[in-house]
Amino acid sequence: MNYISENISYLLRKTGLGKDAFGQTVGLKRGNIGSYIDRKAYPKIETLQKISETYKVSIDDLINTDLANNNLKPRGIVSKNAINDYSVSEIIENIYIRDDEFSSSPLLWMYIKMKILDGKIEDEELIIERLESIIEKNISKYSK
Repeated sequence: MNYISENISYLLRKTGLGKDAFGQTVGLKRGNIGSYIDRKAYPKIETLQKISETYKVSIDDLINTDLANNNLKPRGIVSKNAINDYSVSEIIENIYIRDDEFSSSPLLWMYIKMKILDGKIEDEELIIERLESIIEKNISKYSK
């Protein structure tokens, strides 16, 4: 028996991502993720490698260990509130995946990604100002 289905479900719950967002992080579509969870298909080794790399779980553990019912926890996967454990690029990626404004503004996303991931933040104030305005907009949206 393998635990691929259970472990993908576990990673979705633990990260708070839906099938679409989870699929985007590993280059797959929602249907692929659903097929893996429903045991209708099994991921290719390349997909297992990408999941392993992205979510800091060894391929062996991803296949052979029930992560939800084991003391072994995926490295780097923690509570959604532990923001200090995430890199800046992971935070920005999560913002992009979850925020409609970024999704409708791909140039802004590309600019931020290039600056942060390349480590060459030349216009940091602009990035911070833009992120603050998006945060304020989202706070007011949920405060109503």
